[in-house]
Amino acid sequence: MGLTVPGHEGLDGIAFTVPGGTSAALVGLSGSGKSLLAALAGRLADPDRGEVLLDGVPLPELPRAELRRAVGYAFERPELVGGTVADAIALGRPMDDGTVRTAARLACADEFVRRLPGGYGTALADAPMSGGERQRLGLARAIAHGERLLVLDDATSSLDTVTERQVGAALTGELGGRTRLIVAHRINTALRADRVIWLEDGRVRAHGPHETLWRDPGYRALFQPPAAEPAPAAAGPRGSRGGTG
Repeated sequence: MGLTVPGHEGLDGIAFTVPGGTSAALVGLSGSGKSLLAALAGRLADPDRGEVLLDGVPLPELPRAELRRAVGYAFERPELVGGTVADAIALGRPMDDGTVRTAARLACADEFVRRLPGGYGTALADAPMSGGERQRLGLARAIAHGERLLVLDDATSSLDTVTERQVGAALTGELGGRTRLIVAHRINTALRADRVIWLEDGRVRAHGPHETLWRDPGYRALFQPPAAEPAPAAAGPRGSRGGTG
């Protein structure tokens, strides 16, 4: 996948290529342009200038039906639609049970879906789910639809550490030769990706393997919690004065 966005509001001079079948993690502070870049890659928005290319073809040249088959998009808060859990994954496309279940297994959703009263045939209205379970179904939907490119915008933020590690291993593995662009906040995602693209103020500050970027203290700071503010000094007893008098 080639991506060139030299002039979009919020992004400036972006130009990079993600080789087909590999994974790239987008990292950066809040407001650096990660979600905007992900939206451009999945054609939820178009650049003001420049082109987004998928296997050498500009995204606007792909018919809508082909674009839906080529690109799978997963969000932090997926909107699930359809009569049943299986319908939510298939999203209106004819899809056999094997494809639906394979996508769910890769997203670590199969186990909890099979525990529902009707399994994959459970009505969505009768399937109360946690935020993490909804995210896993959103990931399954993206995997089932994105035959060439997966764009994952903070799509694992509600998963517990163990599940996130399992899902992350699947998303940064081979995954059928699909290219993956992953907005990442957790260090494990960046570590497993083939390459990392570090955004700062709408520009690419650096890109390369996580191990290489880790030498930069600015990069390391992205994954470190902010330092706690020092507690205010304890006040003395009301009316007391310092010193010995």
